[in-house]
Amino acid sequence: MKKHLLLMAGGAAILGSVGWFATRHAEHVMLETSIDHFRQALGPDATFTFASARPGILGRSVNFTNLTLRQGPETITADRAELERPGQSGDDITQIGRLSFHGFQLTDPAISLQMDQLDIENLTLPVRADTPDDTGQSLGIGHAHAVRLRAFISPVQTDLAASDATLDNFGEGLASRLETRDLAVNTDSPPDMGPGGGQRHLHAQAVSVDGMDLSGFYTSLSTGAPYLPRPGAHDITITNLDLSTTAPLVKAARILAHTNRTDSTEQDVVSIRGLELWPDAPNLGWLPTLGYSHFAGGLVLNETRNLQTNTLHVEELALDAPDMGRLHLNGTFAHSSSAPLLSAPRPDMPVIALDLSYLDHGMVPRALQAIAQARGMSPAMLLDSLATQQPGTPEGRAIAAFLANPGKQPLHVVLQPPQPQPLVAVLAGLATLGSIPQINQQLGLHISKP
Repeated sequence: MKKHLLLMAGGAAILGSVGWFATRHAEHVMLETSIDHFRQALGPDATFTFASARPGILGRSVNFTNLTLRQGPETITADRAELERPGQSGDDITQIGRLSFHGFQLTDPAISLQMDQLDIENLTLPVRADTPDDTGQSLGIGHAHAVRLRAFISPVQTDLAASDATLDNFGEGLASRLETRDLAVNTDSPPDMGPGGGQRHLHAQAVSVDGMDLSGFYTSLSTGAPYLPRPGAHDITITNLDLSTTAPLVKAARILAHTNRTDSTEQDVVSIRGLELWPDAPNLGWLPTLGYSHFAGGLVLNETRNLQTNTLHVEELALDAPDMGRLHLNGTFAHSSSAPLLSAPRPDMPVIALDLSYLDHGMVPRALQAIAQARGMSPAMLLDSLATQQPGTPEGRAIAAFLANPGKQPLHVVLQPPQPQPLVAVLAGLATLGSIPQINQQLGLHISKP
């Protein structure tokens, strides 16, 4: 009896070993077949090499070492890669359920990208078109998470790094979501951007971009084609922003930006809390003249751009600085660019209508002191001179009364020019303090008395 049991056990062991080897052989055959199909799917301009490929259990995964994938100008390398469900016979080999990289690198003419760890789910590999009638297949990513990311973007001469980044819903024409932590960006800006030797350094504790077509943005960087924003809403949130050159430029505790775009309009709503701006920032070199080390306050902007008539309507621009003043503005501008008012206030932008109010919190006396000192007189003498300017106008008298008591009531200014006036002409006209009737008429200037 014992002899029969030993023979049965030995036979089972032999059969199990044979079955195991047969299974492993079948897995290797299936793996080699899948890799061959994968190479064929990539096309003749692609190469796919590796040092070793080991199948996982039941052939549902494969582990590569020293992987290299080249397709056209793009190259991907990884020290180790694990691919789940690499594709069975009859399956689409370019569809991958999960892909994990260690020591990942990607290079192409637009970007050089490195990551210590990259995990991707629901990946669609790009496939180039075989014929002009074939549209091919673009890169698609359902979800990706990267650890210790470094990149250099050639078209904008920018390098960036992040402790980790998460990307969802990446693909042609899709609304994506990108979140990063501990983001650092260094870029070469144009020489006419002011001090700092063309260098800009940005750091943010966290950045979130939701709803933007990131695939289209990447394609724009790669090919130089213009980026066309997708219709719909997208949001940007930035926490603890710090922008500098050799000196500080901008800080912000929190930035919230919401954009809603249709075929005919685009609305932007921006809120900035804990905003700080230094004299080296564009157009702020006057701060030290008034005795300010920097600006500190908050900002809210609500604007709508009509894409068909190419006009911009500012529903609200509120700028509040506790030791300077509070400015509220709304108005309509013609021939606006595609950028928000804050980033592109062009001097030649025509002003159709403008309504603003200003309540002083200490900046006007500083300005009067600086102007009076430059003219070799006291602030009181300067005010007397402004009050007696000839020819006198109601607008000039209203401004003079405000300057004499700036913190008492807000100054309310309305401009309704008969014809749109360039922004630079409006600013120059306001600098006359309402004392010249011809300019007041040209601007359609109306000022309410404090």
